[in-house]
Amino acid sequence: MTYKYTTQTQYFIPEFEVDFENIIPWNGQNDTGRDVRLKWERNFGHIANNFKTLEEELRKLLRKDRNDKTEYLLEILGGVIAPFIESFDFVTGPMGAGFTLKRNKDGSSYCEVDKLQVRRKAVFQMLSIMETELSGASFMFNASGARATITKVERIDAVPFYYADGSAKYYSDGSRAYVQPSSQGAVYRCYFLTDDGETAIENRFKPGNLVRSQTFNIKEGTYEGVSNHYWWRLVTAVGENWIDVSVNHCDEGSDIPKVGDAVVQLGDIADPDYQSAIVLSAYGDGAPYINMYQGIDGYSLSNKDSFSVGYDRVKKECYVKIHGRIYIGDREGGDYISYSKSEGLKGKFRELYLSAGDSVINIGDKITFAVTEEEMKAAITQSADSIAISVKNDFQKAGLKVTSSEVLINADKFKITDGNGANAGLVFEWKNGKPMLRTSCVDVDSLKVKHLDGADGTFSGTISANGAKIGGFTIDNGSLNWKGRDFFGNDSRSIRLGVPTDDNSGMIDINFNGATDGKFGVKIIGSNDGGACIYASRNGTSKPHSSNTYAGYFDGGVHVNGNLYTNTILSNEFGTGWSLQADGSYTYKKGTTRTISWTIQNGSIPSRYRLVFENGILVD
Repeated sequence: MTYKYTTQTQYFIPEFEVDFENIIPWNGQNDTGRDVRLKWERNFGHIANNFKTLEEELRKLLRKDRNDKTEYLLEILGGVIAPFIESFDFVTGPMGAGFTLKRNKDGSSYCEVDKLQVRRKAVFQMLSIMETELSGASFMFNASGARATITKVERIDAVPFYYADGSAKYYSDGSRAYVQPSSQGAVYRCYFLTDDGETAIENRFKPGNLVRSQTFNIKEGTYEGVSNHYWWRLVTAVGENWIDVSVNHCDEGSDIPKVGDAVVQLGDIADPDYQSAIVLSAYGDGAPYINMYQGIDGYSLSNKDSFSVGYDRVKKECYVKIHGRIYIGDREGGDYISYSKSEGLKGKFRELYLSAGDSVINIGDKITFAVTEEEMKAAITQSADSIAISVKNDFQKAGLKVTSSEVLINADKFKITDGNGANAGLVFEWKNGKPMLRTSCVDVDSLKVKHLDGADGTFSGTISANGAKIGGFTIDNGSLNWKGRDFFGNDSRSIRLGVPTDDNSGMIDINFNGATDGKFGVKIIGSNDGGACIYASRNGTSKPHSSNTYAGYFDGGVHVNGNLYTNTILSNEFGTGWSLQADGSYTYKKGTTRTISWTIQNGSIPSRYRLVFENGILVD
């Protein structure tokens, strides 16, 4: 029978089409129940697959009751109304990363981005100008302390080629040979003063450093085509009073260096000693703040912040972000909280208070939890040697107390249910002043009773004793099992009587090897006329002849994989070269039945010969 179920929501249309099989509980006296079980198994398998399909479809939907994310483009055609929009890697400040667009509590809006392009017109009521150098309201500490102000800039596209001995290379026409000034191609050579008249300045820049300059120095008024001056480039070579920065190896959108630019080292493409920086600022959103960066090996600070302290103007509170290992507590580890990626979050507390609404938890020498509502009062109290739970209202009165030596339960009725809370597996209640225990199953190692009665003094139904022993047999899942051990304690032979457990088991399973005494797995001796030691029939309609007795009598086909040894074979048909087909049928070459005659003339005397074959065997 086929059932088809289709449902449609706003987002997806799952369709389930499953061929469920009709199940007839009893199909005659020869029904072992195996077909019914297999049908149940297949039907529930279809149901499970449907739930799996539904689960896969539901996973594609964005949740509305908790945080969720998607890696695909999300089109919101109706617009977005939100208190803020922020990238996952946002770090505030002129050296930060990512972006944010939000509304402050005072109603003002705030936006922080790396680059802003206005195609037509920009109007500023007030414009605050900052430079990212080692002065003013923001301070940056880089790994080398390298900083300089450019006094001269020249572009170099090629330099003369010299051999190892210092001699110049010339071509056959007498012209000089030139090569690119760096492996990255052309460079800008930026000069700076090495002595300002009072203090000698050391060139602390190194090849491989990343250097950055950023200024915004326009004055109040109306301008067209203006922007801040910014560049971040790779240092390819250094001299006493100059550095070469790459023309091509730079951040996207970098400007050309110019006189007056303040240059600071910020990162390195390979050396980790030059990949850290600290930024302190008392200006801008999030100020005051401190950001520590590590691993700056390119032109982005995204995910490079390892420690941040700042002020959230929207929530009006300080924040601390640490990416890595943290420990807060005394040196001896008496009271502390710690986190590491390998060990997770750990802590040891003398007292810990947790609260949510009217609920309060005090964790320490004593735990107290209390909820107060109009219709119910509940409490959980823990002391050094006990814990107590109590509930009281107009409908019930109950309590549980656990001490070091006993568990006390105060209730008119006590139930234990399944994980869904639906089925009561055990019920204890008071009736007529006497305790009564009701359950459908009792599993104990040892049960002693003074008096045991059935409803009428007898027991009916099925008594299950899984794992129990009867003599040398063990009852397991409705079967009797016996195992014999060899000298080393391993199983040498076994027998199982009961319902088959799978397609490879029978009503009787016997296994044995030569590790213990006994030559036979099954030994049967004796029979009588019209009988057999082993009788096997597909339907029981054929019986042995009343004048004969057999060691084995089989009504039906017998398939032997292996050699067959016998003194005499009687058969109405012989076949050879057989094979078993996928549908269970056999194909073979049948022996021929025919008479072959011929005559040999010896002079005038004929000699006649004849061969008679039946089923491929010469019989005359």
